[in-house]
Amino acid sequence: MSQAESNNPVLRVDKLSVDFRLTGRTLHAVKQVSLELRKGETVALVGESGSGKSVTANAIMRLLPQVASIASGEVIYGGEDLLKLDESRMNSIRGNGISMIFQEPMTALNPLHTVERQISETLILHRGLSKKAARAEVLSLLGKVQIRNPERRLNAYPHELSGGQRQRVMIAMALANQPSV
Repeated sequence: MSQAESNNPVLRVDKLSVDFRLTGRTLHAVKQVSLELRKGETVALVGESGSGKSVTANAIMRLLPQVASIASGEVIYGGEDLLKLDESRMNSIRGNGISMIFQEPMTALNPLHTVERQISETLILHRGLSKKAARAEVLSLLGKVQIRNPERRLNAYPHELSGGQRQRVMIAMALANQPSV
């Protein structure tokens, strides 16, 4: 990696503000958050419960609920402002370029689908893998996140896993497409 590449941020958030429209009033949930993430770096959003950490992450991914809106700011990834992209382009970035590990795996995982189906779906859709290749990759990912007996867990449903195992499945899903963020 060249010096220029290591100095350029992979993700730059500049003065991001998020508001929630409530009955008769506006709640300013996130105010003027700025951060930069360079290749190989880790950034932690730290704060008390309700301080806006999840809202900030969801705003970056453009996954806010309908009552929320981005009041100001920029989110630059790959030279593009994510806040200005159409939904189709944003969908191609989610999971491929930027991945997120959701806080509550029981609500993020589909209770009707097995672990294998949920992880392999993204590999087939985004990376173009065959079902056989996707299965091998799912086994590898489950091993990387240290799920014991990954072969047995392929056909498990989320409710059959412990909370820690569900969180590891979410991590495996986030890593599946080898995102840069």
